[in-house]
Amino acid sequence: KCNAESSCQGVTETDKNKWIRCKDGFSVRLSMQEVFNAESSVRFDSIRNLSKIKSKRVVIALCKLLRDSDPNIRAVACISLSYTAHQDNADKLVVLLKDPDRLVRESACLALARLKVPATVPALLLTWRNDVISDVRSAAMKALEAIDSSEAKEGIRVVHTLQEEFQKLASSDE
Repeated sequence: KCNAESSCQGVTETDKNKWIRCKDGFSVRLSMQEVFNAESSVRFDSIRNLSKIKSKRVVIALCKLLRDSDPNIRAVACISLSYTAHQDNADKLVVLLKDPDRLVRESACLALARLKVPATVPALLLTWRNDVISDVRSAAMKALEAIDSSEAKEGIRVVHTLQEEFQKLASSDE
């Protein structure tokens, strides 16, 4: 009997690599079945585990989960997608900055902070300015700080200036 970990006579390195790829592919397929099974008791763990596998199939699956009816799944999918480091999916996360669920919006901000895509700065600035939930605004600010582009720095400067002015006005009313 031969497996990928043992030394096998008559089995080439190419065969061992095929075995490893096959085994990894099977693991991905099983995890994805658990992810898409709404009744699964390990759905959240499966999504988190998928983030460790940076294959195109996993990224596609995580992108589909961004549209799941369960806001908890959408939130976990945001974070998991950010761990795959596929910056070309940042636009899908930007859409979630307007999600009805505040945890999804906050997760999208944190995922964008990890991806650091400068093109997302305008959407993050709008989120900071318009979201009614302070935790979401705070996550948007963290994302802007993480992106560290000239546009993000200017946005942060404006935000801090506005905050200072708000505080002055609030203290003068007392």
